[in-house]
Amino acid sequence: MKTTSLAVALVCSSLCACADRAAQDAPETLATAEQAVVTQCPFLDPADPAFYPGPPVDFAHEILITHVRVVDDPCRTTWTGSCAGGGTQGIWTFGELMRRMAGTGAPEVLVAEWLHQWEINIVVNGFPVPARPGIRPLLIDPWLIASGCAPGGPIVGPGACLLDLKRAPFRLLAISNRVDLACAGYTGPGDGEARFVYGVLDAAGNPTRAAVIFEYKLPPFRGGAPYTAVNWENDWHALSTLPIGAPPYLAILQGILDDVTAVGALPGGPNLGTSIGQVRTNEIDFNGPPWKLREMRLAPGSGIPGGDLLLATTTAETPDDSVNLSPPLDAYLVANAPLLATFTQNPVPNALLGGETSAPLVAPPPWWDHTPVSPLAPIERHHFGFNTCNGCHTLEVATPFLHVGVRAAFTPAPLSPFLSTSTATGGGGLPLSVLSVSDPAGSGAVFRYNEPWRRLCEASRMLTGSPRCWSRANGAH
Repeated sequence: MKTTSLAVALVCSSLCACADRAAQDAPETLATAEQAVVTQCPFLDPADPAFYPGPPVDFAHEILITHVRVVDDPCRTTWTGSCAGGGTQGIWTFGELMRRMAGTGAPEVLVAEWLHQWEINIVVNGFPVPARPGIRPLLIDPWLIASGCAPGGPIVGPGACLLDLKRAPFRLLAISNRVDLACAGYTGPGDGEARFVYGVLDAAGNPTRAAVIFEYKLPPFRGGAPYTAVNWENDWHALSTLPIGAPPYLAILQGILDDVTAVGALPGGPNLGTSIGQVRTNEIDFNGPPWKLREMRLAPGSGIPGGDLLLATTTAETPDDSVNLSPPLDAYLVANAPLLATFTQNPVPNALLGGETSAPLVAPPPWWDHTPVSPLAPIERHHFGFNTCNGCHTLEVATPFLHVGVRAAFTPAPLSPFLSTSTATGGGGLPLSVLSVSDPAGSGAVFRYNEPWRRLCEASRMLTGSPRCWSRANGAH
């Protein structure tokens, strides 16, 4: 490993983490005031024998796609546009993805049962998840009206009026290639993820402070042949050589995503083999601040006609808000303190995981913390908070909650500082820019990131055929 005086490129492998990890190297030495973790990428260093000599990976073309020629493509992202230039009508719409996710079930029922969970109080893993009744006037009633139904009527059970999925009030914000998650110990069997990010629209078609993310596992087969993360990345990489949004570009992207989202894409998966892993929501407008995050998965045997329901589950690696500053969390932190320093801690015990989490936490301190029983170094506290969904979406990375922001039509979605750091090279396999974040707990520690650079590195590593992941969950080699 090369050395440098800069402390750069502390990064995470999910968005941010929300996941358990596996160590790949001996621990790095970490300072307490400022991290001395350096991730230099040989695959992006022309002077290194491991350098990838082919066409460079373009972050905006193949890793996180937000260009309006893609997300506002009149054929694939609407039901009313033209497909004169090729493509399949509406194939990237919210409604079409729900139709595929339902298998032989009724997709309108799948969607209604999913939405209804915000209208009622539920319990997940023993923790209460209160209703968010603002979803009714903001989203459900306008959608009922657009579907020819009466506002205020039921959307589930007897007398329910079916929602018209072609009138679904969601706007595509981004398409994301997460082949790097094959390195994270996060996706389980499979080779990373492909993601669709949508913003929720109000009755007038304006963006609200709410987003939905469909996270699909990349199937281990494509076209009947075994497929790995390396195979998928080679397919995605063709996009970097084409003008973004041009017909050949869109055709290749549609081909990739069609094979990921199609019914039967993951044999043995629920609802005739959907490859959906989870659906996450981040919102404030369903009932006001603070921001709330939820995660939903298809629950086997949950019972819509012919298929499974998309039900709330625990939010990955994120304790319930009530667990902050509690003995159970203290016990976990004490046991994992040596591992937290290198971001290799054991998974958060299931008993601590809640079905909803706030960003930032509603009770002081507004970050994940500990009592004096479990004293942690700043890096240890930060790594724990960074590994939670709400920590990653706010204070731990100086982000105003959404990493992919909501947008008006024909305007690209704004990206958080964490995802918009420049990938320009500074030479020697290092980026020119970093995102510096001061420890929100006030320790004086400084944490440094360049997540786009790390993803470029992993994609370039795959393109060389190198099988071994380069970055750990905290970016250290």
